[in-house]
Amino acid sequence: MFRSRDLSLLHDFLVVCEHGNLTRAADTLGTVQSGVTQRIKRLEEAVGARLLDRHSRGVQPTAQGLILKRAATEILARIQDAKAEIEAWEGSPRGAIAVGLPPSVATVLTTPLIDVMSKEMPNVELTIAEAFSGYLWNWLDTGEIDFAFVFDATPTASVDAIDMLEEDLYLIVTPAQSHALPSVVTIQDIAKLPLITSSRKHRLRTDVEALARKENVQLNVRIEVDAGYQLIREVLRGTGSAILARSSVMPELQEGRLVALPFANNPLRRRVALAERHDQKKAFLRSRVRDIIQNVVKTRLVDGSWPGEPINPLA
Repeated sequence: MFRSRDLSLLHDFLVVCEHGNLTRAADTLGTVQSGVTQRIKRLEEAVGARLLDRHSRGVQPTAQGLILKRAATEILARIQDAKAEIEAWEGSPRGAIAVGLPPSVATVLTTPLIDVMSKEMPNVELTIAEAFSGYLWNWLDTGEIDFAFVFDATPTASVDAIDMLEEDLYLIVTPAQSHALPSVVTIQDIAKLPLITSSRKHRLRTDVEALARKENVQLNVRIEVDAGYQLIREVLRGTGSAILARSSVMPELQEGRLVALPFANNPLRRRVALAERHDQKKAFLRSRVRDIIQNVVKTRLVDGSWPGEPINPLA
């Protein structure tokens, strides 16, 4: 029978699974191999199943061991969450949080978010992961990140999404290119230009193509680039134009190196949402970080650093 006093055995078991070798696990745990072997045997007796298969290269979990590994990871994570929540009553929370930002959001949010997190949660290890929204949703779904900004998201059974703001998309060109275009463009104008865009696995591309089909327009896609900074670089070089939110290119717009031309009747508008997984891991820490993220977004919207219209309850 498994008892609460056997919890420490779960930690040792996970270390063995991580290393796949009893000797290396013993080194990590600061003990000898025979001690680790005895503790694994105690755990096997407690759960009534063989947990490890031995082979020439070391050990690996059995089918029953894999079940316990998943449960042990969850149990120890819950304990760490509880510990972090208890510590937070007496001081700054501790832990690690990963936030995924698409390039357009990273441009306006990375620095202020780092600054506020460093001030309000100095003991939290913050990771910023930049990628297109489609990739971020997958990383969120697999638990690789805790939060992600995504576009036009629909909540699922495993991932929740809070709409934060709406923003329009613009035709982004160099000043020289803008001289040959009207101040307000249409999808017909885009058809005359070489276009640099993301691949079809991303929502922005499919939305633009849907609008083109609706207007019976053939797009001239010159290059597909699934890297935000490199896409903007190509626009700066004059390789082609792009359809992006102004937030993607705020520094370049302010410096006069790029121009954002609006579309007539705003046919391309998207909702920006903050998404996170439905689970209890790091629940208290994540709630604190969620509040900080929402406040930083609100501040950026109010001061105009992030062009967009807030969606209640941010308004």
